[in-house]
Formats: sequence, structure tokens, C-alpha cells
Amino acid sequence: MTDTDHEADGDDVTRRWLIRVLVGLGFGIPIAIEGATLVGLVESWLFGDGEGDDDAASTATTTSEPTTAVGDDLLPTTDRAETLTEATVYARDDGWRFDLAVDVENSGDRPYELRLGTVTTQDGSRVEGGASTGRLAAGESATLSASYDLPDGETPATMAVVGVESVEGGGERLFRRDVRFGNIPVQG
Repeated sequence: MTDTDHEADGDDVTRRWLIRVLVGLGFGIPIAIEGATLVGLVESWLFGDGEGDDDAASTATTTSEPTTAVGDDLLPTTDRAETLTEATVYARDDGWRFDLAVDVENSGDRPYELRLGTVTTQDGSRVEGGASTGRLAAGESATLSASYDLPDGETPATMAVVGVESVEGGGERLFRRDVRFGNIPVQG
């Protein structure tokens, strides 16, 4: 055997090991990734993952958010006052109705409008409806009233609220919030 034959055999051994390593990585990496995914799924199934998949986690998430009650500002991020002055659910034979009133004072220097939108009940039903103050000039105020026909036995949990500030050039600046209600009284 010559030195060239030993080099050829050495190159073959090196190539074989390189191929073994590449094949091992080719199979090993996907298996490791799938294994980690499987372990994560089993772990979240057994112990929960803290993202609100179970009822306890979603209850903890919703109760930690601040609630709005009569006397509170609906959009605290604006420099206007949008004060909830009335909120009552009426349980009647002909259906349940949620009535509310909001005092809006445009203390800013630009026109402003408050819009009340969809109500979501404690059971997750969405009730379309709403009301708007219309465009209030600077210094103007208005009382906005709205009524929502609720499914029997359900009370409001949240309501979509949008404040619209007119800006120079004809544009609008929007302030959006899903207002979470505290305990709304139910009257018969």
C-alpha cells in the first residue's frame, strides 16, 4: 500500500464521519424541535400556560382590569370629561334593557364627538347599538343617552367607546377603549 492509498482511506473515513454527522444533525435537530414542542404542549395542558386558555386564567385577567362605575370618566386619556352619570339594567317581562347616560364636556380647543358602540354581556353576547353626541364645538357640553336590548338574564360587561377629536386639515384623532363595567344595578 502506498501513501496515496492511506490518504484515500483517510479521506473516505473523514467523509463517512462527515456524512454521519450531517445525517445525525439532519434528523436530530427536527426531532429535538418536535420533542420540545411536545413537552411544551403537555406542560401547558397539565399546568396551564397563563394565557387565559382556562376559565380561571380568563377570570383572573378580566377582574384585574379597572372597572368603570357611575361617576367615572369613560376615556381618561382625553382632556375632555366623559362622565358616566347613569347605568341601569331594567328586567321587564318584555325583555331586559340597559340604559345609560354620559355627560360630555368639550373643554378642549377643538371640536369633539363621543360615540358609544357595541355592548358585550357577561355571558359574551354582543349587542349592537350606540349613540353619538354629534360634533361639539370647544366649550360645549351635552348629555348622551343610549339604550341596549339585552338577552334576558344578562348584564353588560363592556362597551366600545370612541372619542373623536377634529384636527387641523380636516383629519380626526381617535381615542378608543372598551370600557369594563362594575356591577350595574338591575331593577325589576
